[in-house]
Amino acid sequence: MSRFKFEAEYEFRVPLQKLYPYFIMPNLLKDWFADTVKEDVEHKKITFAWGNDVKTGNVSVKRQNQHVKYVFDKELNEEKSAYLDFKFDFSELAQSSFVTVTDYSDMDDIDELKELWDEFFGRLHEIIGG
Repeated sequence: MSRFKFEAEYEFRVPLQKLYPYFIMPNLLKDWFADTVKEDVEHKKITFAWGNDVKTGNVSVKRQNQHVKYVFDKELNEEKSAYLDFKFDFSELAQSSFVTVTDYSDMDDIDELKELWDEFFGRLHEIIGG
């Protein structure tokens, strides 16, 4: 199955220190991103579930207030692993934090992906403001 790379940037008028935990803490991720999020610290695994769709993987990059990357376990028919990559930046001039999301998955409808991520980040905006 081939993969498709989608990228988008979202602005939040909050400091990175307030935004970043929503991308690494399971109890905060489930508030805006997935129905359930479980972390197995011992085996360094994380599981996201959206209804019947379940993805398990690991955190391959975690740099505080800078970068988080989740790489999902490959399935038998997959050549490359799917991943979600979040990069963070802060603009002193705008007093805003920016999140660039890269969604590398088998979803290839750009309009559907944009709508999906707009919805996810819309929820996050409602939770943290900005």
